[in-house]
Amino acid sequence: MGKNFNESDNKSVKEKIKEGTLSPADLKKIEKGVKRSELLATTLDTAMLDPILGLFTGSGDAATSIAGLYIVYQAEKAGMSYWELAKMLGRQTVDFTLGSVPIIGDVFDFVYKSNKKNAKALRQHFEKIEREGLENKLARLEKLEKKKVKAEKSGVKTRDRLGRKMIEEKVDEDLEA
Repeated sequence: MGKNFNESDNKSVKEKIKEGTLSPADLKKIEKGVKRSELLATTLDTAMLDPILGLFTGSGDAATSIAGLYIVYQAEKAGMSYWELAKMLGRQTVDFTLGSVPIIGDVFDFVYKSNKKNAKALRQHFEKIEREGLENKLARLEKLEKKKVKAEKSGVKTRDRLGRKMIEEKVDEDLEA
């Protein structure tokens, strides 16, 4: 009961980006998932865990593919498009299918780095939403500033009955958010 419920908690990352309401805390959560995904990809592909476990026919490839799905899960949480998610799942499927073939699959696992590719796509998506979030926030602030100037020019009541400046407070509140 101690946690306050916000309407914005219920919105998807995609909706928050579109509205320009993605908070710094949301970005930190997404970035944390990106960093974990990059570490996992490095462990599986660069540290050669995927090819080594692939030597255990079937179970090794299944284990590394399941681990690789964590990257796809983080991408979904970060609001990546369904098309990009489908491409990531395709890479995982190719890695699992061809990696499961005895001998040829072991060689394939040394060459094909599906987890690194998926982690790179996730990083690019994160950088994109970070940029878009900033652009949307700036656009909202410009709109609020125009509204404030227009209200001042038109002589609209800018003070409440206690004499406080209503419009400036609203702009200040939005600037802090």
